[in-house]
Amino acid sequence: MNRLTKWVGQHHLAAFFVLAYAITWAAIIPAVALRSDDRELVQVLVFYLGRIGVYGPVLAGILVTRAAAPDRGTPDRKRSSRAARWIAFFATWVVAWAIGCLYLHRAASGEIPSTVIAVLNVPAAMLPAFVLSCSFSKVSSLRNYLSTLVRPRGALLWYLVALLTFPAIHVLGNVLTRLVTGSPAQVGGVGIDRIGLAVLEFLSVFFFSGGINEESGWRGFALPKLQALHSPLIANLILWFFWAAWHLPLDLVEYSREWHVINRLVLLPFITILFGWVYNRTQGSILAPALFHASMNSLNVLIDVLPVTTAGSALLITFGLLAIVSDRMWERLPAASLAAGYQVTRQTQNPDSAGPGR
Repeated sequence: MNRLTKWVGQHHLAAFFVLAYAITWAAIIPAVALRSDDRELVQVLVFYLGRIGVYGPVLAGILVTRAAAPDRGTPDRKRSSRAARWIAFFATWVVAWAIGCLYLHRAASGEIPSTVIAVLNVPAAMLPAFVLSCSFSKVSSLRNYLSTLVRPRGALLWYLVALLTFPAIHVLGNVLTRLVTGSPAQVGGVGIDRIGLAVLEFLSVFFFSGGINEESGWRGFALPKLQALHSPLIANLILWFFWAAWHLPLDLVEYSREWHVINRLVLLPFITILFGWVYNRTQGSILAPALFHASMNSLNVLIDVLPVTTAGSALLITFGLLAIVSDRMWERLPAASLAAGYQVTRQTQNPDSAGPGR
């Protein structure tokens, strides 16, 4: 066990990717295999396996952080108080439970009793509650890792960019389609009910299926360490490969081969770059890409009235290219950048070496 802990401490990135894949695939593959079984207990198991599986990236980040820097606390009593951790846990638990209940009630369309939905979401809501409470952990390395979920850095502008980029691209894509082709683009029908569904989808993604669970791992843990070794452009492209492959078990069941080519191989590299760009612009704040991810996925419920268009995809790629050029993402980040894990890398690989810079 000591040898394994030592290896994890010396190989942060490799350990993270191995654990992220292991946790997710060990849960998602059985869930996919069992989802056609109509037995109630089996469907409950599928529900929980799905919830745990998508939390693989952040759970991997937490495990590697603890193994790499297993300190037991600091003199900073205010920031690591037990009261703050429990308040964060219970507040997040209640909010996530309510969101999970509303989302499952809508998805089930009355087929599952409300009492059953309420009970199912009690343990499920503990996952986001646990992650958010780690932002107040007595273990300083863990607290520092996840602190930007509750104490975000950077200007408000970049959080607005994270929230509004994908809605703007979808709307502009539909408008351009209509202007260029003259065909009727479906930009109508987005009423208050649809907006409410999109908000619920946004909150569900943020807590359960792509927000804090994924971004705390991919961007919060892996990206800064990759950017300590490579330029942001190369680091994000490496992360794109692992991020895309991580989705494979569910993708093979849920989506067509054409979708894989267009989304994972053509669009996802630029989405990855944009997520990384906002992460860097907010000085390494996990909250920004978590909001970006939730905003992107929340548009799924509007797809029939606000469809994906070729023009929208072209706008997304253009925006990604502009981000690369404007930030000169082919150059290494400065050694003092909070978005690059130079300090961790130096301590692990060579304590006496100077961090790389431009």
